Parts: sequence; structure tokens; C-alpha cells
Amino acid sequence: MDYFNYARDNDLFVTYVIANPRADHSKDVSQQEDETLIAAICDEESVGITINGAKMLGTSAVIADELLVTTGAPLKPGEEMYAFSAAMPMATKGLKILPRKSYEASAVSQFDNPLSSHLDENDAIILFDNVKVPWDRVFVHKNTEICRAQFAETPAHMYQNYQAQIRMMVKMRFLLGLARKIAETNGIVSIPEVAGTLGYLAANTAMVEGMIKGMEAGGVSYGPYFVPDRRLLYATQVLSQQFYPQLVHHVRDLGGASMIMMPPSVADFGNPETASFIHRTQRSPVAEPKDKVKLFKLAWDAVGSEFGSRQAQYEMFYSGGPFVTRGRSFQNYDWSTVTDMVDGLLESYDLPD
Repeated sequence: MDYFNYARDNDLFVTYVIANPRADHSKDVSQQEDETLIAAICDEESVGITINGAKMLGTSAVIADELLVTTGAPLKPGEEMYAFSAAMPMATKGLKILPRKSYEASAVSQFDNPLSSHLDENDAIILFDNVKVPWDRVFVHKNTEICRAQFAETPAHMYQNYQAQIRMMVKMRFLLGLARKIAETNGIVSIPEVAGTLGYLAANTAMVEGMIKGMEAGGVSYGPYFVPDRRLLYATQVLSQQFYPQLVHHVRDLGGASMIMMPPSVADFGNPETASFIHRTQRSPVAEPKDKVKLFKLAWDAVGSEFGSRQAQYEMFYSGGPFVTRGRSFQNYDWSTVTDMVDGLLESYDLPD
């Protein structure tokens, strides 16, 4: 609680890393050829612990104040060196950031890259090079069970993924709006097949919206806090993980070649000759050429650019691979509510006398 109050009262931006980089994904954490690959406690003394190794994905780590490092995946006995939770300032000696390419840095302008020019969060691998952490910043110490329980036995995992599904819902609404606008701009919204596609996408989006409302309506009190319905939350993860890439595919399908046959830069509107050519070739039954270009550049940035591709990859795996999310749904469903119905009916009759 002291660290929570400290971060809250000082309005700190705390990012986190819980995933392990692996050279061989078929092997466990402790079976990697390089035992220093994954962040682990390599030493400890009276003042604290020393960490060596790497973690990911440090979203917005390059602009964060503090870093929370822990492990989301279960660990087994013998992997205690990896079983810790700790927090530290991003400026801690030995803490190094290897970010991916910045999509914002390569954005031409807001007109050409309306999303990546403003909304690129960036992600990073965090390297711990003999990073020393004082004991008062160590929350879990070499305990695989508590490392697991910090997420599984508290509302932490619920809160983390509840906000993630709200984010998913808003992004799905945005992509659905893009799909509709593209169909209108291309003059195809009245085609039955196109209307059917939009109806299907609208149903998927509404389903996620409904499930979020359901997890809120079916939530329970946890002390002074409120926790959304666990069963519906994990069910939503399974479905939204499938719906998002479907939406991306259909936006691209509805856009067709118009998505990529855009003038290369907003500067082309400033040249009378190229501007005239744009006005001749970027026509629409409902939009001016400038507005058509504006819409399709937005659509491309949302689903086709490096920024858009990162969004799709992120949402497909944010909650874990499909086998992970389906496993959570299996574990958290109240199976007795459905098997009791079957058993009740089976017990109501027997072999005839």
C-alpha cells in the first residue's frame, strides 16, 4: 500500500513488464540455453536484491517514471530466482531500454498519419544489468506461489483485463465507423453483400459492448471495491481476440485499392498541377476529393500502416495466445449451472418398469 500511495500521490506514470523473452518457446523459463536471458535475482544483500536479465513488453517505457517488474506466467519449483515482483525508477542505474522503431518519428504529418503521429505508445525490451533494488521496493521474493497468486487470487488480473476490454470495445467501434464511412464513400453501402458485412461487424461490436455491460451488471463487491463478473470477462477475451482481426480484414476488404492509391503527401495539395490530378482521380459520390483522401489515409493508418499492424498484433495477443484465453474461460465458467440442468433432466426418468 505504501508504494501505491507513493505512485498515486506523486502522479507517477508506472509501466510494467511481465512477459519473458525466450530463445526457445518450446522450453520453460529455466530451460533456456542462456540462464541470464530472463530477468532473475542474481544476488541479494542486506540492502536489497540485484537483478540481471531481460523482460518485455514495456509499453511507453521511454516516457514512464517508474517500472513494475514481475511475472505473469506460472512458474514451477526450481524457478524461484525468477519469482519476484519489484518496482524501481526508470532512471535506476543499470536499467536499459531497447525500444522498437518509433512510428511517430517516421510519421510525415497529421494529415498523412493521423493516428501514428499522435498515438504511438511504443514498446520496449527492458534489460537489467546488475540493477539493485532496495528491499522496500521488493513485493514478492523468490516465491513461485505468491507470484502466481498476486494475479490469480486477487482482482489484479480482473482489473487489468477489464480496462483492456473497454479499450477493445472503443477500438472496435472506431473500426466499425471506418467500415461504414468507407462503404458510403465508395458508394457501395446499398449493395446487399456489403450491408450484410456491415451488419455482421455491427453485431460483433454490439456483442462486446453487451458483454462489458453484463460483466458490470453481474459484478461483486470485494471489500470496498467492485469487481466485474469474472466469467463474462474471460469469455469476452476469447471473442474480442477473434473479432478485432476480422474487423481489420473487412475494413481492408471494403477499402480495396482505394486504401493504397492515395497521394503520397499532404504537400501534393499545395502544388496546383498535382492538386488538379488529385481532384480528378480521387472522386466519390458523397465526398469531396480532399475528404476522401483524408478518410482513406486515416483508414490506412488504422489497419495497414506499421502503426495499424502493431495494433492488430497487440490486440490478438494482449491477453495471451488463444489457448491461454480459452483456458481461462474454461477454468472460470460455472459448469455446475449447465451440467445440473442436464443431470436434472436425466434424473427425471429411467428405464420403464
